[in-house]
Amino acid sequence: MWTTRLAWSLVLPVPGSWRRRGLAGMLEGLCGGVADGLRRLGLDLRFKAPNDLEIGGRKIASCYLARAGDGLLFHGSVLEDVDIARTLKALRVPTEKLSPNGLAGARQRLTTLRQELGDVPPADVLKAALAAGLSASLGLAPVPGTADPPVAGRVDRGDGRDIGIGRAIAVDAGDAGSDAADDAPQAEALWRTPGGLLRARLGFDADGHRLASVRIAGDVLIDPIDLLDRLENELRGTPIADVHRRMARFLAHEPFEFWRFSGDDLHRVVRRALDRLHERRLFEVSLEQANRLTVMDPDGSPAEDIVGRAAVVLVPYCAKPSWCKWRHRDGCSECGLCEVGEAYRLGRQRGLPVVTITDYEHLCRTFAALRRRGVEGFIGMCCQNFFIKRHRAFRDSGLSMVLMDVTGSNCYELGQEEAAYRGAFEAKADLDIPLLRAVMRRVPSRTPRTDG
Repeated sequence: MWTTRLAWSLVLPVPGSWRRRGLAGMLEGLCGGVADGLRRLGLDLRFKAPNDLEIGGRKIASCYLARAGDGLLFHGSVLEDVDIARTLKALRVPTEKLSPNGLAGARQRLTTLRQELGDVPPADVLKAALAAGLSASLGLAPVPGTADPPVAGRVDRGDGRDIGIGRAIAVDAGDAGSDAADDAPQAEALWRTPGGLLRARLGFDADGHRLASVRIAGDVLIDPIDLLDRLENELRGTPIADVHRRMARFLAHEPFEFWRFSGDDLHRVVRRALDRLHERRLFEVSLEQANRLTVMDPDGSPAEDIVGRAAVVLVPYCAKPSWCKWRHRDGCSECGLCEVGEAYRLGRQRGLPVVTITDYEHLCRTFAALRRRGVEGFIGMCCQNFFIKRHRAFRDSGLSMVLMDVTGSNCYELGQEEAAYRGAFEAKADLDIPLLRAVMRRVPSRTPRTDG
């Protein structure tokens, strides 16, 4: 079995009646046209902002929109049939996702035309349905057309601009080449916004005083589409001390539209990446290790302040071996057979209690208990996927934190998020003990607390 998709692209000027909608409104309108077309086949879909169509919470289609001046490019695809294992191999995902649990997790998040309808309708039926839905959304009439490569179901606007709908087949990627990565260490950071995740990657000159390379990206809706490319060009070669001033000047003179995020968010993700240089020196670690840190503070305090007032260490239960009697319990015998015992030892050495977080609800209760006790901050460990997924809980806790990313198997790679939520995840994650030791060295030694 192959993984097949029905794909389409639409290039046209912004419809006159849509000019006040904004980019997000235009994308929702076009997604509505796709949904209308698929409903003609008997599917019950819902739009999930910013760009997905779902059936019963499972994604069946994704759409993308870019704007350049008065021109729109709208692209999307509908899953016809999916060979999950072949698709994940083609995408070169981590090996853990190819396990039975990982494949099951992917199947739970996706659905296809074959699953929903019992079979994949003929290509001409699918193309005609989509063309009808999109043309109705735009107020245009579909007419036949030809193209090279051949496609069908075209919508002619009468001025040469039209819709092309064709079929794409995913195959194994093999050893396909990719752009060579920069060998020099780069500072990386992410920032979660209501509109999506922003990422920044910064490279520095030999003296570490200027930006030698800049990459800012995210799963966000932005107009114009090349704004971040031009911002990168503006910042490349900038002295570190001038980065934010130059960013502010660029954004002040550039008209743009962001969906549910702002220029302040761009500043924040770049600032987080620049902070890696300071954290590398503070904890005396490599830049790669500093990239595994997440520093969060309601008032923007630096890492040394947070570590200085941290009152507890939080560790995830999934870092304990599955055979350990303490796996799903708060506590540790410090037997020396896993990294968690070392975390407990380091905490005890500095006079900090260590708490094993046994599930998501326990995490929320722990945050609430820490606030009631007047605790200002903590040192913790969790995988980056968990932090992104549960970002609101960390943010709303009001606590200052220095988090270290864990490695090894995690529930997100294995598609077992629900099991992890309940505290029933069985695979083992790994703690970065050298990084933990480096961070704990900056914790002032204090008398152990006895109030639990």
